[in-house]
Amino acid sequence: MSDQGRLTAMRAALFHVGIAGRAGINVTDFNCLALLDKEGPLTPHDLALRIGLTRGGAITAVVDRLQKAGYVRRDRDGADRRRVLVELVREGPYSALQEILADVNRAYADLAGSYGDAELAIIHDFAVRANDVMREQTRRLWRD
Repeated sequence: MSDQGRLTAMRAALFHVGIAGRAGINVTDFNCLALLDKEGPLTPHDLALRIGLTRGGAITAVVDRLQKAGYVRRDRDGADRRRVLVELVREGPYSALQEILADVNRAYADLAGSYGDAELAIIHDFAVRANDVMREQTRRLWRD
């Protein structure tokens, strides 16, 4: 089982590199977009922590590139005007990126359709728990 998990992770990483290249961005930028898509607006600091970048210049350069390309915008936090949030812009370039991902989304939907509800519940539970394991292992790597 662990060999299949490692193979899945490796293939996903290579797929992300390919998708990023088709979109004209690098894989770090793509991963930032994926985080913003799944977690919503984040401060540059929080985005840097989640992506494994230094808080200063590296994350600023990523956000600057993504903003210039039309993928994100910086907004003041409504609850604390001192904080800046990086927010995904779903229109424009990001919607074109979603079109690139449509094929893989359809392929996964077809694959899921080949399983029954009980099997899908187990697969979903495993995926959620595996993602939790990977998130914690990644955090541990960045702490050490």
